[in-house]
Amino acid sequence: MSTAQTDLEGADAAPNVDPVSAPRRRARRGARVRIGQGVLIALFALSGVIALSTLFADDPFPAPATVLIASFGALASVLGITAAIGGLDSRVVRAGLWALPLFFVWHVAALGTWVPDAAFAVIAAVGVALASAPRPRRRPA
Repeated sequence: MSTAQTDLEGADAAPNVDPVSAPRRRARRGARVRIGQGVLIALFALSGVIALSTLFADDPFPAPATVLIASFGALASVLGITAAIGGLDSRVVRAGLWALPLFFVWHVAALGTWVPDAAFAVIAAVGVALASAPRPRRRPA
């Protein structure tokens, strides 16, 4: 037992408390959460590729606007992938992941692109719901 552990143990401390380490927490995540993560990572990566493709397509926007669109899309993709991989323990991050299905719903509403965007909205919502599955509860000490 380390000095820090013995210093922290007192009348209020529970004996033999085994803190859960990050690797063990990841191992306890269920298959549903991992499938949700995979779906979200794939959709965020696809969104990044689409955003970056604006750099190489003929576009009516001026070149600086195209660079801004592509760079913002790439940034959003990286942030989304990072959140899906490492942020699922945070309620705020899990709530923020709902921005991806809402993004596709907005495309359906604003552009009327039902065929790709409505399907992506449903897939993204399923991915977020799976990734936001309830966490295993810690056993009381």
